[in-house]
Amino acid sequence: MKTQGLDVFHDGDFEQFLAEDHDETTLNKDTDEALGTYCRMFHGPFFNIENTSISVSDEELYRWVSWCIFYGRSKDEYPLANRETPASADDPDDLDDPDDLLLANFAQILEEAKAYQDADILDNIAIIGEFAIGFDFAMLSCRELGITPPTQLLQSMMGSPRCEKGSHAYEIGNALLRKTKATDADNEPPETVVRD
Repeated sequence: MKTQGLDVFHDGDFEQFLAEDHDETTLNKDTDEALGTYCRMFHGPFFNIENTSISVSDEELYRWVSWCIFYGRSKDEYPLANRETPASADDPDDLDDPDDLLLANFAQILEEAKAYQDADILDNIAIIGEFAIGFDFAMLSCRELGITPPTQLLQSMMGSPRCEKGSHAYEIGNALLRKTKATDADNEPPETVVRD
């Protein structure tokens, strides 16, 4: 983290609060320091040894703990903390709305593209249940980053009643689907001509 002493009341943007690119050694050192700060702030450890369900990359763990320190909020309040629950097919009854899953999938795509701030925003939009706004935001972010989401995900979004005709999500989604179909058609092998 850029702030000396891990100042919780840092003025500025969360992204500025994080350190620049890490190598493995500095990432581990900064993560250990952040975990210690979290423990002092919340008077308890970040990890519960009885709960082994946390499975995130080293980089995502660092972001998660840093987010808690920056905003002064516990690990359970992190927008991505419960992503696996709504996105899980293990218990479909846990889903409040099928569009939760769609937005979680879009957020995962943004996170994989290292657009962490956009992924956080999209998760917060999903938490408050503004799915139409979430679809618009997801499509605008994908267009800006040059990302083409999987066809099945786009089709699912387009089939949602929250994807309104004329919205950013509708227009961009349709354009991406047309582009995908055109690309698929270009990649088809030429027909074999049989001659007598």
